[in-house]
Amino acid sequence: MAGWVAAAFLAAVGLLSLLWVLAGWMLPLCRRGILVYRGVPGEWGFSGTYVWLRSLGLVRCTLVVVDLNLEENSRVWMKEQGIEICTAEELPERLKLGETLL
Repeated sequence: MAGWVAAAFLAAVGLLSLLWVLAGWMLPLCRRGILVYRGVPGEWGFSGTYVWLRSLGLVRCTLVVVDLNLEENSRVWMKEQGIEICTAEELPERLKLGETLL
């Protein structure tokens, strides 16, 4: 009986690993894009999820947080994690809005 349980467990782990690999191939990797998130004081929001997804290799693009009076410790943590911070006034320039494509 214990052998069947061990075999079922190993089969489940193998299936989960296969699904993980397939999801990694099917999900488009964001390499040249930019994710923009509205930073709200007192909330970590998406930045923690972004750091986790980036550590797993599922996200490779830049996260830009729009500073809406973020706390100083939030700013420091985000900069340590490689997250860019800009003000609402700087955002159009950062995203290069208004430029024409050739």
